[in-house]
Amino acid sequence: MGGIEESCYAILGLHEGASREEVEEAFRRLRRESKGDWKRLKEITWAYETLADSRTGTVNEGNEKTALAVSGDEDETTLLNLLFPPQVKANPFYFWGRCLVFALILMAGVRLMIHLPSSELAGHSFFHNISLPFHEAGHIVFRIFGDFMAVLGGSLMQVIIPVVCLAAFLKRGDAFAASFALWWTGQNFIDMAPYINDARAQRLMLLGGVTGEDVPGYHDWNNILGRLGLLNIDHSLANTSHIVGSLLMTAAFIWAAIILWMQWKNRDR
Repeated sequence: MGGIEESCYAILGLHEGASREEVEEAFRRLRRESKGDWKRLKEITWAYETLADSRTGTVNEGNEKTALAVSGDEDETTLLNLLFPPQVKANPFYFWGRCLVFALILMAGVRLMIHLPSSELAGHSFFHNISLPFHEAGHIVFRIFGDFMAVLGGSLMQVIIPVVCLAAFLKRGDAFAASFALWWTGQNFIDMAPYINDARAQRLMLLGGVTGEDVPGYHDWNNILGRLGLLNIDHSLANTSHIVGSLLMTAAFIWAAIILWMQWKNRDR
């Protein structure tokens, strides 16, 4: 690998055998100087990663490590490169796998978006079963803040968990996974909408095989809106939750599509 390493050092403007600190310093400097020049950025990133891999014996799987490396130091991070880090050396296996994930969430998301809260489709979807354990856990976690928060905590936890995942994925530089977490956040808003919509009627079948009419006080949103004196606007709130979820899903689709387009341009050939 001597010839390749020699080329890498030359690209970084270093003498062969330069120290790790010199390589990192040169990479940071050249990266700053090459902002906007994607071809040059890809070249110096390849040189940096090749030298790093040759010294550690590790292989860069996917583009997560690269995204962290080229997105800049913490003090240089901007919203734009946080959401759309340069995508270089995209592994075809990861790229086409992500295309499949994108297609699946697009189809599932559109199906959820076009069905209004009154259809109750969201409550029978596969993703509802994923969110249900977090919903129930929320009742327990928020109980320490009182009875009202214990009831509201189920729906709160449904939103909090995917938002935490979104932040974690952004922190590690995986923008595509973060876009999926944003989609999941939107899905949970849509998932809550039929429950809110049923606050007055209380005919929705709940966990345990009973309805709110069968067990007084069992229906979360009848409980919440009843205490707030807002039961008469349950349908409006449900539609608002559905719209918010649809907007978040749409934003996630656009975000993921841009990331995939960037990876397609810079995929390994």
